[in-house]
This record gives sequence, C-alpha cells and structure tokens, in this order.
Amino acid sequence: MSDRVFRVQDRRGRGPFAPGASRLWADPEFTRGMLALPTWLDEFGLDLIDKHGRPGEVFGCATRTIDGLCRWFSKTERPRLSALGFNIVAILPGRILAESSNQLVFARFAPLNRGARIVPWSAAQEQAA
Repeated sequence: MSDRVFRVQDRRGRGPFAPGASRLWADPEFTRGMLALPTWLDEFGLDLIDKHGRPGEVFGCATRTIDGLCRWFSKTERPRLSALGFNIVAILPGRILAESSNQLVFARFAPLNRGARIVPWSAAQEQAA
C-alpha cells in the first residue's frame, strides 16, 4: 500500500484517544453533539485485530483525507492538541484492516512514529474553512 493516510499522534506515535487523555483536550459540547463519531471498536468490532492482525504488527486509526480528520477534532480542540504535542501526520499504513466513511484501522510492522510526516495544523484549518 503506498497511499498515505492521516492521523493525529504525538512524537512516540500515540494517538490522543489513549485512556484518560481526552479529558485534557476534548470539547464536551463537540463530542456530545451530532458530530460525535463511533469508536473503531463500535464500528468494526472487538475482534477486528484478533481476526485480521498478524504477529508483530502495530495498529492505528486514521482517515484518508485531512478533511476526514477534521470531523474528529473541533476548531477549539486542535490548538489544545497541538499544545499537548499532538500533530497531524501523513503515514504509510501498510494494510487497511477495516474502513468506513468515518475512519480506517490499519496495520503495519514499523512503529507509528517511524516515517510519519508532520502536516501543519494550519492545513486542517484551511480544510475546515
């Protein structure tokens, strides 16, 4: 697979939805509103990785476009994420395990921070304008 996908992660490759982390950046009105999106577990099932994962792979969630990523994070959340060290990155996914109009789950053998190219948050602001 050669097409890059987009995700938000810190320099270690960890996404902002780690347990307890969202309380530091999430806008409760945004996440409770009509824009709230299903988790990958709700959308694809608890057994997705057990069924389709391979030994040694790491897994991540992403979207095909920056515009798709903007659906996940409000304009007020983006600066908070940035201040906490989270960036938009373009990354080579390896294999797509599942995909919907909301998100995709991918697998690859390299750590999520390896080869991740940072995309400026201003690109997300331009998409949302």
